[in-house]
Amino acid sequence: MTRSSRCLLAFLGFLIQLPGVAAQGTSTPSGTSEPAPAYVDRVIENLPPQAAIDGEAYVYDREGLPRFLRLETRLGTEPFDQRHATRIGYGIYGLLETPNHGTLSIDGTYAPRGSSGSITLRQRAMPLEGGWLTSNELGVINTPAPAISRLPSRVYVPSALLQGVSTEWENPGQGIQLQASAGEPGQLEFLPASGFRGLPGRRTTLGGQWRINAAEADPLSSEGWTLAARHEDARGVSVFDTPQQPGGIVDVNSTLLALRHDGAQHRIQGQVVSTRASQLSGSRNGFWIDGEWDDGPRKHGAGAYRLEPDLSWAQLPLANNVVGAYLRSSWRTRQWSAEGSVDWLDSIVGRSDSGFFATGSARWRLNRDHSLGVGTAVRQFNGNAWSTYGDWRFRNGWGSSGLRLEFTGDDSQADSRGLTWDQEWEVPQGWALSTSLGATAYTATEFQTAETTWSAAMSLAAPLSGKASMRGNLITERSNTGRTRHSLNLGAQWRMNPRWSLEGNYYRSTGRSRVSRTLDPLAPVPQTIADSDRSFYAVLRYEFEAGSRNVPLGGKAADGGGRIEGTVYFDANRSGTQEASETGVPNVTVYLDNRYAVRTDNQGRFEFPFVAQGPRTVSVRSDTLPLPWNVVDEGQARVDVRLREGVSLTIPVQRSE
Repeated sequence: MTRSSRCLLAFLGFLIQLPGVAAQGTSTPSGTSEPAPAYVDRVIENLPPQAAIDGEAYVYDREGLPRFLRLETRLGTEPFDQRHATRIGYGIYGLLETPNHGTLSIDGTYAPRGSSGSITLRQRAMPLEGGWLTSNELGVINTPAPAISRLPSRVYVPSALLQGVSTEWENPGQGIQLQASAGEPGQLEFLPASGFRGLPGRRTTLGGQWRINAAEADPLSSEGWTLAARHEDARGVSVFDTPQQPGGIVDVNSTLLALRHDGAQHRIQGQVVSTRASQLSGSRNGFWIDGEWDDGPRKHGAGAYRLEPDLSWAQLPLANNVVGAYLRSSWRTRQWSAEGSVDWLDSIVGRSDSGFFATGSARWRLNRDHSLGVGTAVRQFNGNAWSTYGDWRFRNGWGSSGLRLEFTGDDSQADSRGLTWDQEWEVPQGWALSTSLGATAYTATEFQTAETTWSAAMSLAAPLSGKASMRGNLITERSNTGRTRHSLNLGAQWRMNPRWSLEGNYYRSTGRSRVSRTLDPLAPVPQTIADSDRSFYAVLRYEFEAGSRNVPLGGKAADGGGRIEGTVYFDANRSGTQEASETGVPNVTVYLDNRYAVRTDNQGRFEFPFVAQGPRTVSVRSDTLPLPWNVVDEGQARVDVRLREGVSLTIPVQRSE
């Protein structure tokens, strides 16, 4: 039996057989605690009672520490497996809230055939003496990085997925954060096993940050200076996923230094990166500065960057061979929103003459039911390209509608003109129905004939009974040249009782879509995923919840709570609304209050069971997204969880322009 299997079985037994110790309140760092009464759900005047679960066959066990366990047996075929071989897999997600050791969790999968799988053990926010908190992870992890280096910036710094170990030590009162990780790089595969596929080499990271002038009167204030450093050493990593010759294996290391100042109305951050690689002579360096300041309803930004040729982050892709500066501004009121930016760029070595990249968009809310939007992006650097759109969104007797007209032009590919109608239909409570119809005309090029494409999409969610529901998504595309693309995603769920449920999903796609290049010259290199595929899976799921409810996720003694569930989706048209043609993002790490972590499933869905009532923050790790997609703003959604209620949200990710 492997070490990861022994860890999984031990944690599973601990969750189920945890003795009924008395509920404990929040402890001091030294480990002392005071008993607190368990949360009791009381009837509040004028508040409707919570609906009872049909067929509830067990009494909730309030003894012991708060804990949650989900076990899954999965049967299905893997996406992009040309053999379409049926495999069986197993999954586990467990959570244990302790007063003195932080939050313990397990997230794992295993498929006997091929012995593939993954496991992640997490310990988050364990209190120590002196105000320190420590968080540790073992298994499939994302490399840690200082908090300020993850903030939105004009230059994107990637990170690797590892099978290894990481640790983080933080002292909020002193403004100190220390991090380290080491492991084998790799990629996550899909259901039924969601296994880890290792890549050559080993990566080791060190990082930390220090809030230099943490005020004694308000140690948690964000204002002041912050210094951060991050170093990654990659040994024997591959230039490609599968190296074909010795020259494909390299040793490389990168170091980043960051200095940030936060004021009441302004923020400025400078970063310097240096990379050394065995296949290059000398080092490759870069720097960038991002500044932002507030001006009433307006927000302005400015910055500059210089990134030398062949610059990378420990062999991970990074914008390079470019020097430039930018200005941006945004204006938001209750009726208007407008934003624009312009970059002036030049190549350091050859490739292109000086140029620019500019974007602008605006939306005007005419009244409660109508709004107009326009936007454009123009690049005159390393090839000329542009895109522009106008849309009209309005409510009517059918629901919510949107008309979008879009034009694109590019020296290296066909120009296009497209019209799309998106409709979110007014349906009974519990149902959801949206459709999309579109037509796009492409001009002829040296290598392609003129083409007109018609597309349609439908997304449906419907209750089949009090315990069963279904969801589906259909996308079809056909052109006058005979090219077609079809995609069907069907799923159903049946909750047999409060603990057992059954879920099935079928996915089928044929054909290939046109690939549209991003206009942003600093955007990361896109990852190409095949379109044609056929797969299915079925999941038998068992859920177990027990323990004193006096410490719900993110709560305090005697709090009640609710539930948060949601979807991370590809916002292809940058509307901020999930249209019928926009799908979920799999295997993305989502955090609750930067403390509790889960990964999205194949549909981009995630869930946090029993969350403390009150304001909560759900955030997406941008470095777990497929390139060139990135989070919107800071990738955060703020929600208000109410007692005995569930909150559902959607979090968009968008391509760089």
